[in-house]
Amino acid sequence: MSTAIEIGPASGVFEDVPVRADAEVRESLDVLSDLYNYNHWLYNKIRPFICGRVCEIGCGIGNITQFLLNHPEVVGVEPSSASCCAAQERFDAHANVRIVGRLLSDAPCTELSASHFDTVMCLNVLEHIEDDIDALSTMRKLCRTGGKIVILVPAHQGIYGGLDETLGHYRRYNKRSLLRAFEQSGIAVQRSFYLNAIGFFGWWWESRCLGRRELSREKARVFNRLVPFIDAMERIIPPPFGQSIVMVGTPANNIERVPVETCEETGIGENVETDDGVRS
Repeated sequence: MSTAIEIGPASGVFEDVPVRADAEVRESLDVLSDLYNYNHWLYNKIRPFICGRVCEIGCGIGNITQFLLNHPEVVGVEPSSASCCAAQERFDAHANVRIVGRLLSDAPCTELSASHFDTVMCLNVLEHIEDDIDALSTMRKLCRTGGKIVILVPAHQGIYGGLDETLGHYRRYNKRSLLRAFEQSGIAVQRSFYLNAIGFFGWWWESRCLGRRELSREKARVFNRLVPFIDAMERIIPPPFGQSIVMVGTPANNIERVPVETCEETGIGENVETDDGVRS
């Protein structure tokens, strides 16, 4: 049994992606919609960094959006017409929620004003975007000065495999590669951490070793039941690696794109690994 789940809420947020990858993501969203424990776990990990007016990039059918309803304004950006319609119908009764059927590259625009949001969040989406620097730069433009940009992405290029290819992942990250992407986008990093160490091994076995190209609904449900135990374990011992990385930053003051520095120069790089996925 593999304890690995990694499902992108959306694809094609910034540009077109292969039709097959888009179809696989839509099917994965349906699998994810059944996994309340997993969705709530991801939300709980980023909840301390979310406040005020929230923009969720790649909201899909609202699997994470459902936990944001207590915020004064929630705007979900979703380019897939099918997912957008499903999310609009799901949250139609909530006056504080608005689902926008646009590409991220359209922003800033009338529906997505510059410097408007207190929090811009993007979970399991950045890996679908070829030019992640431009995508992060756009998110920075949407975020107000002093606001938060919250990113969750797949970790470790070394376990990239068939599932990643099928889902349309351009890459997986480690702390250093994601830090450099933040820096190049004009985002000052405030916090980063790994999660789901057990899922790392599951993804490595299923995707890398066995070459699986499709997610198993049955295995995903088993993993969903294990989430409370994994969460408890990682609260006691924070993992030094994991299936995913969370990174939180804030717009750097009046900077369009900051120069790349070494981790030692920025002072953020203590204990930041240099194993896989490092940007050249």
